Amino acid sequence: MTISRRQLLIASACTLCAPTVLATPTRPKVLIIGGGWGGLSAARHLAKIGDVLLIERQPEFLSLPLSNRWLAGLDDGRRLRQNYQAAADRLGYRFRQAEVKGFDMARRQVSTSVGHFDYDWLIVAAGISEADDALLDGDKKATAHMRQHFPSAYTAGKELAVLKEKLAHFSAGEFLLNLPLAPYRCPPAPYERAVIIAQMIKSKGLKAHLTVVEPNAPWTGYQRVFREQFADQVTYLPNTQLRKIDPYQRVATLDIDEIHFDDAILMPPQQAADLCRNNGLTGKNSAWATVNPKNFAFLGDDRVFVIGDSVGAVSTLFGHYPKTGEIASRMGQIVATEITGRINDKPVELALPEGSCFAYLSITPPQFTRIESRYRIRGDGNIVQHISQQHENNPRGEDDAWLDNWHEALFGQSAKR
Repeated sequence: MTISRRQLLIASACTLCAPTVLATPTRPKVLIIGGGWGGLSAARHLAKIGDVLLIERQPEFLSLPLSNRWLAGLDDGRRLRQNYQAAADRLGYRFRQAEVKGFDMARRQVSTSVGHFDYDWLIVAAGISEADDALLDGDKKATAHMRQHFPSAYTAGKELAVLKEKLAHFSAGEFLLNLPLAPYRCPPAPYERAVIIAQMIKSKGLKAHLTVVEPNAPWTGYQRVFREQFADQVTYLPNTQLRKIDPYQRVATLDIDEIHFDDAILMPPQQAADLCRNNGLTGKNSAWATVNPKNFAFLGDDRVFVIGDSVGAVSTLFGHYPKTGEIASRMGQIVATEITGRINDKPVELALPEGSCFAYLSITPPQFTRIESRYRIRGDGNIVQHISQQHENNPRGEDDAWLDNWHEALFGQSAKR
């Protein structure tokens, strides 16, 4: 996304869901679980027509997109953080920091660590969870040890700071990084972290080596980077499953081999948020939420919507939407439009999400591929995906402008610098 699209983003945040006069005299209660890109987008778009409450367990927002630059020590991280309460006050909705325990769709009530809240409309934007038992056979003690010492850092919590500290202190030995089985959140992120580690090993002359275990087909751009720039530092193993981990002895069992490692970033398979899985929002044979792919309404209750990374397959042609911040935000806009139309008994024009992301092939000097995803409805009703890529050898701040634009769209102010 370029700077020339700035006005489009801001206008989208202000006008996409511009409401007409309510058909009822009372403001409907809209409860949003999760303060990521999707939840924030929905909250802003619905604030003028409803009594909107956003519930999030974290005290502040941390932008995962572009956070790998912070991990690499190239950003102080200030602009990645935003205050939830300040955003709510600025944009006209309510915010509560709380842990959501569950919800009752029949009673239209959400249970949290600070009490119960009723709703007329529920939006679940709770992100992902990780299937740790896939690597540890359900051993809870081993799982806790793995999370403490080898976190995936795939959520916006304390694990990111732990990972930054880990990278700063790694000085020698075998480093293991595995990717989750697709689909997973932010597809370029594990590769970017691999590039950060590889550049660190090479630039510092460390007596160290990185093994990247990839259960999916290879990402050819990164495969080329590993081969051409880091042949002595990186072994890349595409189409290879990590079958089991012994986090105590630091042994990884692969399809046909074992790796003894000194440190690691271990990424279990991902699935819909526990809140979705524990409250009946996932399919019988799926780890992901089952929704109407046109408006993201849960198939079992049309007053409940699921947006963001928990959403399951939407097309037989490509499966899942990319699990990225911008796609989640677009989903939030679409759901806000749907709820607005239904409140006012007005027809809603079909809209599909679209998104951009930046896949860093090099951190220093910066080089990235900008990936654009677009969607349309085919004649048979199926959703078609179109992906375009543009490589930037000499970027001119396009990623910074993209983040600033989206922060203004989500928070009503640009990212802090």
